[in-house]
Formats: sequence, C-alpha cells, structure tokens
Amino acid sequence: MKNQLNIFKNTISLVLCALVILFSVSCEKAFEFDLPEAGTLEDTSLPTADFAYIPNAVNFKIVEFNNLSTESIRYEWDFNNGEGNSTEKDPSYTFEAGEGTYPVTLTAIDGNDASTTITLDVEVVDKFVPIPVTILNGDFDGGSSDWKFSTFTGGNTNPFNSSSDGSFTNYDGSDNGAKTSGAKWTGSTSVSAGSNARYAYQAIVVSPTLVDRTVKYVLEFEYAIKTPEEQAGVAVGGNRIFATVLNGHFDDGADAVASTPIKRFVADEVKGKASHTLVEVEFTANASGEVGIMFSAETAVDVYIDNVKVYAAK
Repeated sequence: MKNQLNIFKNTISLVLCALVILFSVSCEKAFEFDLPEAGTLEDTSLPTADFAYIPNAVNFKIVEFNNLSTESIRYEWDFNNGEGNSTEKDPSYTFEAGEGTYPVTLTAIDGNDASTTITLDVEVVDKFVPIPVTILNGDFDGGSSDWKFSTFTGGNTNPFNSSSDGSFTNYDGSDNGAKTSGAKWTGSTSVSAGSNARYAYQAIVVSPTLVDRTVKYVLEFEYAIKTPEEQAGVAVGGNRIFATVLNGHFDDGADAVASTPIKRFVADEVKGKASHTLVEVEFTANASGEVGIMFSAETAVDVYIDNVKVYAAK
C-alpha cells in the first residue's frame, strides 16, 4: 500500500512538472515578439507620397498613375470628383468629363499607420500619345529568351551566341563598371553561313500611321565590332550588323528574311569589342501597328549588340 502511494505521488509530481514546462513554453511563445531585440533601432522614417501620370495611348480620358511613394505599403487615392477612389498602387482612372484640370490626392501609409498626403493637379488634354513599347530582355540578361522565331524553314531558331562582352552601360543608362551580358554573332553564324545563320527577332506593337497622322519611333541599341587585330586570321573589312524593322509579325524566320522591311540600318563602325557605339534609328510606323525587330550580321570577326530599346520619336 505504501509503494502504491509513493507511485501515485511520483505520478502527480511528474504531471505537475510537465504542466509547468508547457506553461513556461507557452508564455515564452506568447511574448517572444512583444519586446524588440537588443541592438534594434526605432523606425523613424516616415512615408513620402508622390506620383506621376500619363494619358492612355488610346483614350485620353483614361489617366494611368505611377506611384512614386517611398517607405509605404498601403495607398489611398482620392480623385476628388465624388465618383470613386482606389487603394491600388498604380491605378488607372477615367475622367468622364474630359479635358480639364483635376486635383488628385494620394495618401501613402506605412506599416505603423503613419501617413503622408500629397495633392497634385492632373491635366487631362485631348492629344495623341504614341503607344509605349517595352522590349523584352532588351539587355540580354535572360540569354536568348524572347528573341526567337517560332520556326525557321531552311534554318534554325537559335537567335545568336550568348556573350559576356556586352556594353559597360546598364539598361537604365547607368555605368555598370564592367561588361554586361549581350548578343554575339561570329563568322559561323553570319547570314552567309546558310542554315546555321542566326537571326534575333521580337514582335512589338506600335501606334499605327493613319491617313491624317504619321507616327515615328526610334530603334536604339549599342553595338561593337572586333578589329582584325583582336581576332587574327580573319578577313579585313566588310564586317557589319544589320538592324531591321520588319513590316509585320512573322512566325517563320524565312518569311521575315525574305520580306520587304520598313527600315534597315547597317552598323559597321569598327572600334573593338570593348567600345560600343550607340545607334538611334528612326522609322515610320506602318498602318497595322504590327512591327518586328530583327538583328543579324555579316562578319568574319565577332560582333556584339546590347541594350535594345524602342520608343516614340520626339
């Protein structure tokens, strides 16, 4: 009987100990985030509110807002006309009344519910704005992605040789301090290489030229051509890059190569692979707005392109 009593007491003690441990752990979990860690600094940065805007390329009454706020995670837009607000970061809003000046208010809020508010006058004007163009993988950081034909009768869909000898300039125009990625052509991938010739291609959409409206865009890129001294044993002269603006979209590369282009530019300035030349080729949009950008080369030495952009001419 005495042994049974001792066993009972020991069991009760173990249970009580377990409960104490569980309670301690639960309390620790419950309060572990209540106090800041040692060495942490108080967040004294208040949010700033700012924005820019552009009219929609198709309907001038639609304004597209670009939120430039900092130190913020939530946003409240007030278009001040009693027709609705928005909590999107970059909303679009239709000013049904048309042309005029409208005060628009943006409040930027951070994680501590601190906020800053700004009100700017938005001018809505009935004027033509060309469709903005975004070139995918224009800096070739993604290798050959977004630069391939779907098919290529009698050829191959590989667009170029990948290269680490791109421009020293980043896509945003800043100095990288070293070479970036780029696209490369060699003697074995030139247009004279038959089925091994390589053509880089990307379909884009621009604002069409109409009977009463001519729309011009600019194809911009950087290129470099090796000197014969940099690549001994190759032919001197005649090394060049072709930048072509195609009149339409093409699935088969063979059809694109055989077509009559809107514009063709020959880049042939030889300064060496470490010296890129900036080119701006202006072209007139076609009536459909469907345009293709294509690059190729006729060369015995290695040639390079980088930072391809298309934008409306000023």
